[in-house]
Amino acid sequence: MKTYKVVMRRSILTLLVDHLRASCDLDFPEGSGVIDVITNSEIDALLSFRSDPKLDELRGALTRLDNGTFGICIGCKNRIDRSFLVREPDKRLCPDCEERFRNPILNASLSALLNPGSTFSEEL
Repeated sequence: MKTYKVVMRRSILTLLVDHLRASCDLDFPEGSGVIDVITNSEIDALLSFRSDPKLDELRGALTRLDNGTFGICIGCKNRIDRSFLVREPDKRLCPDCEERFRNPILNASLSALLNPGSTFSEEL
């Protein structure tokens, strides 16, 4: 399991650095070496001045990786298949819940599940 966390952390950091390079025009050293030496506090410092949905999702993925909730679907609470997470490590929904979320009728029930304070009739 530790190897999986290391691989996923590296994958998330690679996406994060690539996104920062592209969107912020920051001058990171080229190559994968930066991924091996960047610390959590450096990541927090880099992200603190940016408000970007993709960066927020990647930061959330790192947090979930650290607190043990990484790879758990926020809709059904089941594990998301690792093959999906390798491609999209910031994924928070399993394919089934993602499909339900796209369907307007099922979306209302999923939204009600994720937001317990709302009622199903409010969503429709």
